[in-house]
Amino acid sequence: MPTNIYGISADYGEIAPSWRVNFATSFWSSRYRDAVVNQFVDTLKNSINGSGTVEPSRITLYDVTIGGDVRYVPTYSGELKPFLGVGLAAHVINAEGKLIQGTLVERSLDDIAAGFYVVTGVSFRLFKHVGLEGMARADLLSGFRSTQARAGAIYYFGRVRGAPPPTTP
Repeated sequence: MPTNIYGISADYGEIAPSWRVNFATSFWSSRYRDAVVNQFVDTLKNSINGSGTVEPSRITLYDVTIGGDVRYVPTYSGELKPFLGVGLAAHVINAEGKLIQGTLVERSLDDIAAGFYVVTGVSFRLFKHVGLEGMARADLLSGFRSTQARAGAIYYFGRVRGAPPPTTP
């Protein structure tokens, strides 16, 4: 089922002209559609030739992610800053439900994995260190893939490009 993502993101700053480093963590929780669970139950019932009962139950899934990316942000004077990036992320994925509890299915869905992601979007700096950002992101792990549309606030660390350097007395 589609769901909401909750996260926090921080822009570390520019590491080279037009290249920035971003760190983020996020959490989402969802569940399998009832039709998918019922199809799984029907498959199990066919496998045991009707010699037992299998009751459907809700199967939930959540993902906690921590990662960082390098983004190309073209240098120009406009307020909206498009970006394109690639990064690495660690995921903790957990599935739960009475139907799969303690089974091979639950163990195959549960995972702690690293993978890479691609991201593209646009940011808008509201204040010196706070902005808004909208993006599309695709995470690729060995056994799990997700695509996301995200929008939210971002915090910018460090000196703002074009601002005068701090003076020392």
